[in-house]
Amino acid sequence: MSIRSSLHLHKPVKDLKALALYFVDKIAVIVMDNGENRINFELIVKFHKLLDIVERNSSCKGLITTADGKFYCNGLDLDWALQHSTEQVEELLVQLNELQMRLLLFPMPTLAALNGHAFAGGALFAIAHDLRVLRQDKGWLCFNEVKINGVFVKCHFPLMRTKIGFGHNYTDAIVLGKRYTGPEALSSGLVHAAPPISLLLIESIHLLKSFSGKSGYPRESLQLMKSDVYRDVITQYQVDLDSNSMKKAAEKTKSMSKL
Repeated sequence: MSIRSSLHLHKPVKDLKALALYFVDKIAVIVMDNGENRINFELIVKFHKLLDIVERNSSCKGLITTADGKFYCNGLDLDWALQHSTEQVEELLVQLNELQMRLLLFPMPTLAALNGHAFAGGALFAIAHDLRVLRQDKGWLCFNEVKINGVFVKCHFPLMRTKIGFGHNYTDAIVLGKRYTGPEALSSGLVHAAPPISLLLIESIHLLKSFSGKSGYPRESLQLMKSDVYRDVITQYQVDLDSNSMKKAAEKTKSMSKL
């Protein structure tokens, strides 16, 4: 079923072709609709435009991102990477991590409603949100870099440690690239709920509002709290920008795209 039909999302506030923004009861809902929703410059630019609109809406109390189809996000656009230079792939990684940092520090609660598969960069995109919900019956959450000869940018490690924790979760998810179903991800604490697809958005909105309440969070206070909590991630991100970490990741991405 279409993810939009569960909430009768018919007319978006903004439609950027394959990426649309809706407002439902003071909650912003961004819906991706481009097949595997691979990450490229076009998706990043459009996401920033929609996030700008969300932030300008003073009555908005939270943000949900989701998608239509079998994929939430299948990671970087490796076909695009194969056709472009290492320098261009490096710039893509820089812009992607900038978007992830914006989501991580977004001044309102955020939730990734995983309608289907979230692999590699798509899984990282999901954990940049405050909350995650993965449908019960289909779809995997998977950091499969180890299985596709991929690498993480260094700032991803403190992010993953913060979101996933240490111990067997970290080993299973990051070192061994385990594929988590909705129920498995829920029992491991990687997501907050695993409803059927028919209730994915309904339960996501309910969960988000259970934190924000009627009044929502003071945006400046919430963003400051996130900045303090994720200080190690932000610091390493700045180091990555000033070093050759992004370049090394770009070179590895280029080699992945040739496999």
